[in-house]
Amino acid sequence: MDKNNQYNSVFISDVHLGFLGCKAEKLYEFLNKLNCKKLFLVGDIIDFWAMKDNFYWPKEHQKVLDKLKEIKDSGTDVFYITGNHDDPLRSKKDANKFIETDKRFKKILDKANAFKVVDSHIHESQTQGRILIIHGDQFDVVTSNIKWLSKFGGVLYEILLKLNRPLSKKLKSLTKKTVNKASNFQLNVQRLCKKEKYKGLLCGHTHLPQIKQNSDYIYFNTGDWIEACTAITEDRDGSFELKSFSKAKSVLINKL
Repeated sequence: MDKNNQYNSVFISDVHLGFLGCKAEKLYEFLNKLNCKKLFLVGDIIDFWAMKDNFYWPKEHQKVLDKLKEIKDSGTDVFYITGNHDDPLRSKKDANKFIETDKRFKKILDKANAFKVVDSHIHESQTQGRILIIHGDQFDVVTSNIKWLSKFGGVLYEILLKLNRPLSKKLKSLTKKTVNKASNFQLNVQRLCKKEKYKGLLCGHTHLPQIKQNSDYIYFNTGDWIEACTAITEDRDGSFELKSFSKAKSVLINKL
């Protein structure tokens, strides 16, 4: 991507800084060439769950967080929509618990709180109207109601990444699809859009990148930076594109 390219907005999620599988170097490469008016971090940017019992914060992960701060300081509006893995940003009480466990969390939390930290945001798009931005864990019955099981799944996923990355990718995708179906994820998205008169909903959480035009709403999913290395961009003409940045050149997956 040419640094001279100007986007209205860029949306990324599920980076999982602090998690072994995070492709921080690839994300830094993407961010270093990025030029946009608004940058939306759509949850699970920092994986506090993964670090709670085993603190892991290599310099490559700090570089990404520093780059995000640099982008903000350069004049880009950076919104941090909280997710389930970065839930200490949702609760000061939870944040203090992490800091009591390990003082190194304070530096990370302070830097994250320099952004516009919110649980949701309504984006007024140029061509599609009002789009609700949330992380997406709100529609996940496992994450919402059986938190210990979700955390156990994260530990198992990390072990599989070390042993067999292709297998871990297949199992992760299968698990997410199964949970989404059991949670009536898409049905709940549709109901919310209809009730609140949103033209679409943009989220992450499932790690399944997608732009889908339904009959009465648009579903956007940003994917992740563990496997897919994807982002959604809103161009100056108002069009939305889903792109993968896992290779040397970006690959267009879908456009709206």
